[in-house]
Amino acid sequence: MELLPSQSNPFRPGAGATPPLLAGRDRELAVAGRKLHELSAGRNPSQGILFWGPRGNGKTALLDRIAAMARGRGMRAERLPVAALGSEDRLVRELQERARLHDARVTGVQIGGMGTTPRPADPTWNVPALLRAWIEADTSPLVVLLDEAHSMDPAAGRSLLDAAQAAGETSSPFLLVVAGTPGVRARLRDAGTFTERQFERVPIGRLDSGSAIMALSGPARDAGRPMSEEAVNRLAEESGYYPYFLQLLGSAAWEAADEAGEMEIAQAAVERAIAAARAAREFFYADRLNEAERAGIVEALPPLAAAMQNGEGATERTLSRHELTAVLSPAIPGLSAPASGWELRDRLSDLGVIWEAAPGRWELGIPSFAEYILRELRD
Repeated sequence: MELLPSQSNPFRPGAGATPPLLAGRDRELAVAGRKLHELSAGRNPSQGILFWGPRGNGKTALLDRIAAMARGRGMRAERLPVAALGSEDRLVRELQERARLHDARVTGVQIGGMGTTPRPADPTWNVPALLRAWIEADTSPLVVLLDEAHSMDPAAGRSLLDAAQAAGETSSPFLLVVAGTPGVRARLRDAGTFTERQFERVPIGRLDSGSAIMALSGPARDAGRPMSEEAVNRLAEESGYYPYFLQLLGSAAWEAADEAGEMEIAQAAVERAIAAARAAREFFYADRLNEAERAGIVEALPPLAAAMQNGEGATERTLSRHELTAVLSPAIPGLSAPASGWELRDRLSDLGVIWEAAPGRWELGIPSFAEYILRELRD
Protein backbone atom coordinates (compact mmCIF):
# COMPACT_ATOMS: atom_id res chain seq x y z
CA MET A 1 0.00 0.00 0.00
CA GLU A 2 1.43 3.39 -1.00
CA LEU A 3 1.31 6.39 1.29
CA LEU A 4 -0.79 9.29 0.15
CA PRO A 5 1.15 12.47 -0.76
CA SER A 6 -0.23 14.19 2.35
CA GLN A 7 1.37 11.53 4.53
CA SER A 8 4.81 13.11 4.42
CA ASN A 9 7.41 13.23 7.15
CA PRO A 10 5.89 15.37 9.94
CA PHE A 11 9.06 15.85 11.99
CA ARG A 12 11.07 19.05 11.69
CA PRO A 13 14.62 18.92 13.07
CA GLY A 14 15.75 22.26 11.61
CA ALA A 15 16.94 25.13 13.79
CA GLY A 16 13.96 27.21 14.96
CA ALA A 17 11.49 24.99 13.11
CA THR A 18 8.10 24.60 14.74
CA PRO A 19 7.47 20.94 15.65
CA PRO A 20 4.18 19.33 14.59
CA LEU A 21 3.21 18.97 18.25
CA LEU A 22 4.46 21.34 20.96
CA ALA A 23 4.29 18.76 23.73
CA GLY A 24 5.20 19.28 27.36
CA ARG A 25 4.98 23.07 27.44
CA ASP A 26 1.63 23.49 29.16
CA ARG A 27 3.16 25.30 32.15
CA GLU A 28 5.01 27.78 29.95
CA LEU A 29 1.97 28.44 27.78
CA ALA A 30 -0.15 28.91 30.90
CA VAL A 31 2.20 31.70 32.05
CA ALA A 32 1.81 33.42 28.68
CA GLY A 33 -1.95 32.81 28.61
CA ARG A 34 -2.37 34.45 32.00
CA LYS A 35 -0.54 37.59 30.91
CA LEU A 36 -2.39 37.78 27.60
CA HIS A 37 -5.66 37.51 29.53
CA GLU A 38 -4.61 40.48 31.66
CA LEU A 39 -3.85 42.48 28.51
CA SER A 40 -7.17 41.62 26.90
CA ALA A 41 -8.96 42.64 30.09
CA GLY A 42 -7.31 46.07 29.95
CA ARG A 43 -4.73 45.42 32.68
CA ASN A 44 -1.02 45.72 31.98
CA PRO A 45 0.96 42.71 33.27
CA SER A 46 3.33 43.71 36.04
CA GLN A 47 6.12 41.64 34.46
CA GLY A 48 7.18 40.45 31.03
CA ILE A 49 8.32 36.88 30.40
CA LEU A 50 11.86 35.56 30.10
CA PHE A 51 12.26 32.05 28.68
CA TRP A 52 15.80 30.79 29.08
CA GLY A 53 17.60 27.51 28.55
CA PRO A 54 20.10 25.70 26.32
CA ARG A 55 19.69 25.65 22.56
CA GLY A 56 17.58 22.92 21.05
CA ASN A 57 14.81 23.00 23.65
CA GLY A 58 12.20 24.78 21.52
CA LYS A 59 12.27 28.39 22.75
CA THR A 60 11.71 29.78 19.24
CA ALA A 61 8.77 27.43 18.67
CA LEU A 62 7.33 28.55 22.00
CA LEU A 63 7.52 32.20 20.94
CA ASP A 64 5.73 31.31 17.70
CA ARG A 65 2.91 29.67 19.65
CA ILE A 66 2.58 32.67 21.97
CA ALA A 67 2.42 34.98 18.95
CA ALA A 68 -0.43 32.88 17.55
CA MET A 69 -2.20 32.99 20.93
CA ALA A 70 -1.92 36.78 21.02
CA ARG A 71 -3.21 37.20 17.47
CA GLY A 72 -6.09 34.90 18.28
CA ARG A 73 -7.09 37.40 20.96
CA GLY A 74 -6.99 40.27 18.47
CA MET A 75 -3.61 41.60 19.59
CA ARG A 76 -0.58 42.63 17.59
CA ALA A 77 2.29 40.15 18.02
CA GLU A 78 5.53 41.35 16.42
CA ARG A 79 9.02 39.90 16.41
CA LEU A 80 11.84 42.32 17.22
CA PRO A 81 14.99 40.90 15.59
CA VAL A 82 17.97 40.74 17.92
CA ALA A 83 20.02 42.42 15.18
CA ALA A 84 18.00 45.55 15.97
CA LEU A 85 19.64 45.52 19.40
CA GLY A 86 23.14 45.44 17.96
CA SER A 87 23.53 49.09 18.95
CA GLU A 88 21.41 51.92 20.29
CA ASP A 89 21.46 53.56 16.87
CA ARG A 90 20.05 50.44 15.21
CA LEU A 91 17.41 50.11 17.92
CA VAL A 92 16.24 53.66 17.36
CA ARG A 93 15.97 53.15 13.59
CA GLU A 94 14.02 49.92 14.11
CA LEU A 95 11.59 51.56 16.54
CA GLN A 96 11.11 54.52 14.20
CA GLU A 97 10.05 52.10 11.47
CA ARG A 98 7.73 50.19 13.79
CA ALA A 99 6.19 53.43 15.09
CA ARG A 100 5.80 54.64 11.49
CA LEU A 101 7.91 57.71 12.27
CA HIS A 102 10.77 56.71 9.94
CA ASP A 103 13.51 59.37 10.05
CA ALA A 104 11.90 61.55 12.72
CA ARG A 105 13.85 62.18 15.89
CA VAL A 106 11.44 62.47 18.76
CA THR A 107 11.40 63.16 22.48
CA GLY A 108 7.74 62.36 22.86
CA VAL A 109 4.55 61.79 20.91
CA GLN A 110 1.12 63.30 20.82
CA ILE A 111 -2.00 61.50 19.64
CA GLY A 112 -4.35 63.53 17.53
CA GLY A 113 -7.24 62.89 15.22
CA MET A 114 -4.88 61.85 12.43
CA GLY A 115 -2.82 59.42 14.54
CA THR A 116 0.68 59.63 15.95
CA THR A 117 2.60 62.87 15.32
CA PRO A 118 6.25 63.44 16.25
CA ARG A 119 7.04 66.31 18.55
CA PRO A 120 9.92 68.64 17.68
CA ALA A 121 13.29 66.98 17.10
CA ASP A 122 15.80 66.72 19.91
CA PRO A 123 19.54 65.97 19.74
CA THR A 124 18.96 62.73 21.63
CA TRP A 125 16.78 59.89 20.43
CA ASN A 126 14.24 58.99 23.05
CA VAL A 127 13.70 55.23 22.98
CA PRO A 128 10.84 55.26 25.55
CA ALA A 129 8.94 57.74 23.37
CA LEU A 130 9.51 55.64 20.28
CA LEU A 131 8.32 52.48 22.00
CA ARG A 132 5.26 54.33 23.25
CA ALA A 133 4.58 55.54 19.70
CA TRP A 134 4.79 51.95 18.47
CA ILE A 135 2.35 50.83 21.15
CA GLU A 136 -0.04 53.66 20.36
CA ALA A 137 0.16 53.26 16.57
CA ASP A 138 -2.84 50.90 16.86
CA THR A 139 -5.63 50.46 19.36
CA SER A 140 -4.94 46.77 19.94
CA PRO A 141 -2.40 45.70 22.62
CA LEU A 142 1.16 45.08 21.46
CA VAL A 143 3.10 41.90 22.26
CA VAL A 144 6.79 42.17 21.36
CA LEU A 145 8.79 38.94 21.07
CA LEU A 146 12.59 39.05 21.25
CA ASP A 147 14.52 35.83 20.54
CA GLU A 148 18.27 35.17 20.95
CA ALA A 149 18.42 37.97 23.53
CA HIS A 150 21.77 36.69 24.82
CA SER A 151 23.29 38.28 21.68
CA MET A 152 22.04 41.83 22.27
CA ASP A 153 24.33 44.78 22.89
CA PRO A 154 24.10 45.67 26.61
CA ALA A 155 23.60 49.40 25.98
CA ALA A 156 20.83 48.78 23.43
CA GLY A 157 19.28 46.22 25.77
CA ARG A 158 19.33 48.71 28.61
CA SER A 159 17.55 51.28 26.44
CA LEU A 160 14.83 48.81 25.44
CA LEU A 161 14.30 47.56 28.99
CA ASP A 162 14.14 51.10 30.36
CA ALA A 163 11.55 51.90 27.70
CA ALA A 164 9.55 48.77 28.53
CA GLN A 165 9.63 49.69 32.21
CA ALA A 166 8.38 53.19 31.39
CA ALA A 167 5.60 51.74 29.23
CA GLY A 168 4.47 49.57 32.12
CA GLU A 169 4.39 52.54 34.47
CA THR A 170 2.11 54.43 32.08
CA SER A 171 -0.25 51.42 31.75
CA SER A 172 0.39 51.17 28.02
CA PRO A 173 -1.14 47.95 26.59
CA PHE A 174 2.16 46.13 26.11
CA LEU A 175 3.91 42.84 26.89
CA LEU A 176 7.57 41.99 26.27
CA VAL A 177 8.45 38.30 25.85
CA VAL A 178 12.16 37.47 25.71
CA ALA A 179 14.01 34.21 25.05
CA GLY A 180 17.67 33.26 25.13
CA THR A 181 20.31 30.75 26.12
CA PRO A 182 21.53 30.54 29.75
CA GLY A 183 23.84 33.48 29.08
CA VAL A 184 20.83 35.77 28.66
CA ARG A 185 20.48 36.23 32.42
CA ALA A 186 23.97 37.72 32.70
CA ARG A 187 23.31 39.89 29.64
CA LEU A 188 20.13 41.23 31.20
CA ARG A 189 21.95 41.91 34.46
CA ASP A 190 24.47 43.91 32.42
CA ALA A 191 21.58 45.86 30.95
CA GLY A 192 20.11 46.92 34.30
CA THR A 193 19.86 45.89 37.94
CA PHE A 194 16.06 45.90 37.91
CA THR A 195 15.67 43.24 35.21
CA GLU A 196 15.30 40.38 37.69
CA ARG A 197 12.06 42.00 38.80
CA GLN A 198 10.99 43.05 35.31
CA PHE A 199 10.48 39.49 34.05
CA GLU A 200 8.81 36.35 35.21
CA ARG A 201 11.64 33.90 34.53
CA VAL A 202 10.72 30.51 33.10
CA PRO A 203 13.46 27.91 32.45
CA ILE A 204 13.08 25.80 29.29
CA GLY A 205 14.78 22.42 29.39
CA ARG A 206 14.24 18.82 28.38
CA LEU A 207 10.78 17.26 28.36
CA ASP A 208 9.53 14.64 30.76
CA SER A 209 9.31 11.11 29.38
CA GLY A 210 5.55 11.20 28.81
CA SER A 211 5.74 14.44 26.83
CA ALA A 212 8.66 13.13 24.78
CA ILE A 213 6.66 10.02 23.85
CA MET A 214 3.69 12.21 22.92
CA ALA A 215 5.90 14.45 20.74
CA LEU A 216 6.92 11.36 18.76
CA SER A 217 3.83 9.19 18.66
CA GLY A 218 1.18 11.85 18.05
CA PRO A 219 2.59 13.36 14.83
CA ALA A 220 3.53 9.94 13.43
CA ARG A 221 0.04 8.60 14.06
CA ASP A 222 -1.67 11.70 12.67
CA ALA A 223 0.49 11.56 9.51
CA GLY A 224 -0.52 7.97 8.86
CA ARG A 225 2.49 5.96 10.00
CA PRO A 226 2.09 5.12 13.70
CA MET A 227 4.93 4.02 15.97
CA SER A 228 4.88 0.80 17.94
CA GLU A 229 5.09 1.18 21.71
CA GLU A 230 8.53 -0.43 21.75
CA ALA A 231 9.77 1.88 18.98
CA VAL A 232 8.54 5.12 20.54
CA ASN A 233 9.96 4.22 23.94
CA ARG A 234 13.33 3.43 22.38
CA LEU A 235 13.42 6.71 20.45
CA ALA A 236 12.39 8.78 23.47
CA GLU A 237 15.08 7.20 25.63
CA GLU A 238 17.72 7.64 22.92
CA SER A 239 16.82 11.33 22.58
CA GLY A 240 17.45 12.05 26.24
CA TYR A 241 14.05 13.80 26.07
CA TYR A 242 15.79 16.68 24.28
CA PRO A 243 13.41 18.39 21.81
CA TYR A 244 15.92 18.78 18.96
CA PHE A 245 16.98 15.13 19.20
CA LEU A 246 13.32 14.08 19.33
CA GLN A 247 12.70 15.75 15.98
CA LEU A 248 15.98 14.48 14.52
CA LEU A 249 15.35 10.86 15.54
CA GLY A 250 11.64 11.00 14.72
CA SER A 251 12.45 12.24 11.22
CA ALA A 252 15.10 9.56 10.71
CA ALA A 253 12.72 6.82 11.92
CA TRP A 254 10.01 8.02 9.54
CA GLU A 255 12.45 7.98 6.61
CA ALA A 256 13.79 4.55 7.56
CA ALA A 257 10.28 3.06 7.61
CA ASP A 258 9.36 4.91 4.40
CA GLU A 259 12.37 3.56 2.51
CA ALA A 260 11.47 0.04 3.61
CA GLY A 261 7.80 0.50 2.63
CA GLU A 262 6.66 -0.13 6.21
CA MET A 263 3.31 1.30 7.30
CA GLU A 264 4.31 1.24 10.97
CA ILE A 265 7.49 2.57 12.55
CA ALA A 266 8.72 -0.47 14.43
CA GLN A 267 11.87 -1.42 16.29
CA ALA A 268 13.89 -2.34 13.19
CA ALA A 269 13.28 1.08 11.62
CA VAL A 270 14.22 2.77 14.88
CA GLU A 271 17.59 1.02 15.06
CA ARG A 272 18.33 2.05 11.47
CA ALA A 273 17.26 5.59 12.30
CA ILE A 274 19.54 5.83 15.34
CA ALA A 275 22.49 4.81 13.18
CA ALA A 276 21.48 7.24 10.41
CA ALA A 277 21.11 10.18 12.83
CA ARG A 278 24.46 9.56 14.49
CA ALA A 279 26.42 11.79 12.11
CA ALA A 280 24.09 14.78 12.65
CA ARG A 281 24.39 14.38 16.41
CA GLU A 282 28.19 14.16 16.16
CA PHE A 283 28.31 17.43 14.20
CA PHE A 284 26.07 19.02 16.83
CA TYR A 285 28.40 17.91 19.64
CA ALA A 286 31.47 19.00 17.65
CA ASP A 287 30.07 22.52 17.23
CA ARG A 288 29.67 22.85 20.98
CA LEU A 289 33.18 21.54 21.54
CA ASN A 290 34.59 24.04 19.02
CA GLU A 291 32.82 26.87 20.85
CA ALA A 292 34.48 25.80 24.10
CA GLU A 293 37.86 25.74 22.34
CA ARG A 294 37.34 29.26 20.99
CA ALA A 295 36.34 30.42 24.48
CA GLY A 296 39.56 28.94 25.89
CA ILE A 297 37.86 26.60 28.36
CA VAL A 298 37.94 23.26 26.60
CA GLU A 299 40.29 21.83 29.25
CA ALA A 300 37.50 22.15 31.81
CA LEU A 301 35.27 19.76 29.88
CA PRO A 302 36.76 16.32 30.70
CA PRO A 303 36.57 16.65 34.52
CA LEU A 304 33.11 18.16 34.17
CA ALA A 305 31.94 15.33 31.90
CA ALA A 306 33.36 12.68 34.22
CA ALA A 307 31.52 14.19 37.17
CA MET A 308 28.28 14.56 35.25
CA GLN A 309 28.45 10.98 34.06
CA ASN A 310 29.59 9.65 37.43
CA GLY A 311 31.91 7.27 35.64
CA GLU A 312 32.11 6.40 31.97
CA GLY A 313 28.98 4.74 30.69
CA ALA A 314 26.87 5.67 33.72
CA THR A 315 23.66 7.67 33.51
CA GLU A 316 24.18 11.43 33.41
CA ARG A 317 23.25 13.24 36.60
CA THR A 318 22.84 16.74 37.90
CA LEU A 319 25.34 18.40 40.23
CA SER A 320 24.63 20.64 43.18
CA ARG A 321 26.24 24.06 43.26
CA HIS A 322 28.76 22.76 45.80
CA GLU A 323 29.61 19.70 43.67
CA LEU A 324 30.00 21.78 40.54
CA THR A 325 32.28 24.26 42.28
CA ALA A 326 34.41 21.40 43.60
CA VAL A 327 34.84 20.05 40.06
CA LEU A 328 35.72 23.40 38.52
CA SER A 329 37.72 25.02 41.33
CA PRO A 330 41.05 23.15 40.99
CA ALA A 331 43.56 24.71 38.61
CA ILE A 332 43.06 23.09 35.22
CA PRO A 333 46.19 22.98 33.00
CA GLY A 334 45.75 24.35 29.52
CA LEU A 335 43.18 27.07 30.20
CA SER A 336 43.96 30.26 28.29
CA ALA A 337 43.73 32.29 31.51
CA PRO A 338 43.33 31.48 35.19
CA ALA A 339 39.71 31.26 36.21
CA SER A 340 37.95 30.59 39.48
CA GLY A 341 35.30 27.90 39.78
CA TRP A 342 32.43 30.34 39.47
CA GLU A 343 34.04 32.10 36.49
CA LEU A 344 34.36 28.77 34.69
CA ARG A 345 30.80 27.93 35.63
CA ASP A 346 29.51 31.17 34.12
CA ARG A 347 31.57 30.77 30.95
CA LEU A 348 30.35 27.20 30.50
CA SER A 349 26.79 28.33 31.16
CA ASP A 350 27.09 31.17 28.63
CA LEU A 351 27.89 28.54 25.99
CA GLY A 352 25.00 26.31 27.11
CA VAL A 353 27.38 23.46 27.99
CA ILE A 354 25.78 23.41 31.45
CA TRP A 355 22.81 25.22 32.89
CA GLU A 356 20.95 25.65 36.16
CA ALA A 357 17.92 23.51 35.36
CA ALA A 358 16.50 24.10 38.85
CA PRO A 359 17.73 26.37 41.65
CA GLY A 360 21.10 25.03 42.74
CA ARG A 361 20.96 22.01 40.38
CA TRP A 362 23.17 21.96 37.29
CA GLU A 363 22.95 19.62 34.32
CA LEU A 364 24.46 19.32 30.86
CA GLY A 365 22.78 21.49 28.27
CA ILE A 366 22.85 18.63 25.75
CA PRO A 367 22.16 15.00 26.68
CA SER A 368 24.98 12.51 25.93
CA PHE A 369 27.47 15.36 25.53
CA ALA A 370 29.51 13.98 28.44
CA GLU A 371 30.02 10.70 26.60
CA TYR A 372 31.18 12.59 23.50
CA ILE A 373 33.59 14.76 25.52
CA LEU A 374 35.19 11.77 27.24
CA ARG A 375 35.53 9.94 23.95
CA GLU A 376 37.06 12.91 22.10
CA LEU A 377 39.21 14.51 24.80
CA ARG A 378 40.30 11.79 27.18
CA ASP A 379 44.01 11.01 26.88
